[in-house]
Amino acid sequence: MRLRREQRKRRYALFAEGCFTDRHAKTAHGLLRYGSDEVVCVVDSALAGRRVLEVLPDARRDAPIVASIREALELSPTSVLVGLAPAGGRLPEEWMESLKEAAAAGVEIVSGLHQRLGPELPGAKVWDVREPPKDIPLFSGEGFSVEPKVALTVGTDAAVGKMTATLEVERAAKEVGVKAEFAATGQTGIVVSGWGICVDAVVADFIAGAAEQLVLEAARSGPDLILVEGQGSLAHPAYSGVTLGLLHGSCPDCLILCADLSGGEIVPGVPRPEVSRAARLYEEVAALVKPAPVVAISANTSALSEREAEEAIGALSDETGLPVTDPLRWSAAPILEAVLAAPETKPIGR
Repeated sequence: MRLRREQRKRRYALFAEGCFTDRHAKTAHGLLRYGSDEVVCVVDSALAGRRVLEVLPDARRDAPIVASIREALELSPTSVLVGLAPAGGRLPEEWMESLKEAAAAGVEIVSGLHQRLGPELPGAKVWDVREPPKDIPLFSGEGFSVEPKVALTVGTDAAVGKMTATLEVERAAKEVGVKAEFAATGQTGIVVSGWGICVDAVVADFIAGAAEQLVLEAARSGPDLILVEGQGSLAHPAYSGVTLGLLHGSCPDCLILCADLSGGEIVPGVPRPEVSRAARLYEEVAALVKPAPVVAISANTSALSEREAEEAIGALSDETGLPVTDPLRWSAAPILEAVLAAPETKPIGR
């Protein structure tokens, strides 16, 4: 099964009309922070005339913000990335008209939406990132024999920074000469890395098989470490099935638990579980197939002041006995050290 697309460098215009500074533009934010492709501009008429780092200081690189696709085309992009996820999952007609304008100019359209744009833009160059391969097999157990160590990020909730933690650990690994391979399981990760499978678009019975295929593909490049991007949460009633498929299918040796330390509910009436309880739960469920201890905690402290974050992290480290850090605020090095120190594990019965 072919998972890696033809690798080529793109010059992106990021389409984030009216949404660039909010969480709905996470695909645009992810590409800016972690991608290697050039970004020539962001399209958002509400912020036109400003620059990326003025409005998003942690984006890590700069680009102009323009008002329209027409202005973006003057900067010669090769691709327009739909960098947002609108409420309801479908692009409004005025946004589709902008994408049609880009497509008519011969520019590739890249989209991670559940809405497939290929059929709606006939004759255009379209990469529908969420479209999964058509020949994903059932889980086979072949992943048990992968030689590199495999680490998977899991969470106390959805949207707590699993992709961010995974990519920050990959960055930390590169800094110390450890060859790490990032296995992307969501649309933003795939846009950043250029390959992967959006597991939330896979038929449920084949999610574990998709996760296994990702690990097998990652192992082919001969890495020291495979870092699998987690999705959802066992505690989230909407996404727990995807989480479980990844937990068993990727055959991890260890887990990195991602937690939002601001508290709150997952959905009304369903509170986020305590971090220590979530860690035990993931370990117990993983061990039904293959033991995988939680070796470190990646804390999302974005809602806390620096002093509050330091206190919360210290208390959580004391409670769990694990290394805890916010990899965006400080460093992912403690997480990487814990992953590298973890032993490789074997499945039940072997």
